[in-house]
Amino acid sequence: MRMVFIADGHLKGIGDPNQTALVKFLDSLKADTLVVMGDLFDFWTGSNTVARAEYKAVLDAFSRLRKRGMKIMYFEGNHDFSMGPYFTVELKAKVFDGISRMELCKSRFLLGHGDTVAMTTGYRLWRAYLRSPLFMVMASVVTPAGVWAIAKRLSKKSRKRVLPKENLVELKLREYARAEVGKGADFVVLGHSHEPGVTPLESGKRRGIYANPGSWARDKSYLVYDGKSFKVEKWSESDGAR
Repeated sequence: MRMVFIADGHLKGIGDPNQTALVKFLDSLKADTLVVMGDLFDFWTGSNTVARAEYKAVLDAFSRLRKRGMKIMYFEGNHDFSMGPYFTVELKAKVFDGISRMELCKSRFLLGHGDTVAMTTGYRLWRAYLRSPLFMVMASVVTPAGVWAIAKRLSKKSRKRVLPKENLVELKLREYARAEVGKGADFVVLGHSHEPGVTPLESGKRRGIYANPGSWARDKSYLVYDGKSFKVEKWSESDGAR
């Protein structure tokens, strides 16, 4: 069993060198399962045709992974949600809209993007609105180009709000992970903070691991799980995916 976890690519579309690098990484990837921990795209909601055109290169890379037999799990973030039929039907990916508990390799996992761990009231309302039927109806009557233009403005606004507090976000994620280890989780894997790492935790009489793949956009970092333990790796074009 080999699982690879990536997060926070914040891909901006055609011309983004991070997207070009990610395609090369995916094409060289050797794993049983790819787990996307949210915010791979700078903005994705529903089935917008402009977004699909902007991200065509990486979407095609996902299709090639699927044809090679790789399983794909996608945990929605605060920049990408309502992933739509391309992921659930065409890729047959398992899509999760929040933090989820599951058993993998006989261990208890808690997996999710992490943006819901410590939400302010304002963010909670904003997040609910973007996922509401009202927003979906509005997006359906606006042209795809109009939705893409709105998306870029929303994404820029989100980055201004979140990024200066990354260290505080990471501390909150670790506190949350420690509490969940105390409740029975063996591994807690989250993204969102852009800080890669594998951290042993203790809570009460229990021990567990908090792991974060970090930011593909910033560090080209990712996590590898071999069925027993996690490690952080960083990709470079010369190395390929290990």
